[in-house]
Amino acid sequence: MDNRGKAIFSFMFDDDSDDEEEHQRVRQDILHHTSLENEATKHGGSIVGREYKNREREDHHRNLMSDYFVEMPYFNTMNFHRQFRMQKELFYRILNDVVNHEPYFCQKKKKKDGLGRQGYPLSKS
Repeated sequence: MDNRGKAIFSFMFDDDSDDEEEHQRVRQDILHHTSLENEATKHGGSIVGREYKNREREDHHRNLMSDYFVEMPYFNTMNFHRQFRMQKELFYRILNDVVNHEPYFCQKKKKKDGLGRQGYPLSKS
């Protein structure tokens, strides 16, 4: 039992104090706090009342890759420049510099998100 648990236990079962009303109020506060902690962990970090919105991330990624980043893209380099306001080579240089500078942006082979989906790297091989 940790220090907090010991303090709660000694408070609840200590018969030295005559203030039963205060004991009852603290017991209710402890029970309320404990129920809030249990409720928060039950959802695995989700915020109660928030709805999940499927933004079809995989479909949008697939479209972006087929439009601009495959061997035979749907849009040419002129369209890339209009859309992103930079040359494709500059984009790849920035991307590679960021990945080489900070390992956080490198995709881990077996790393998946909370829904079991794999992230998508853009690095040029």
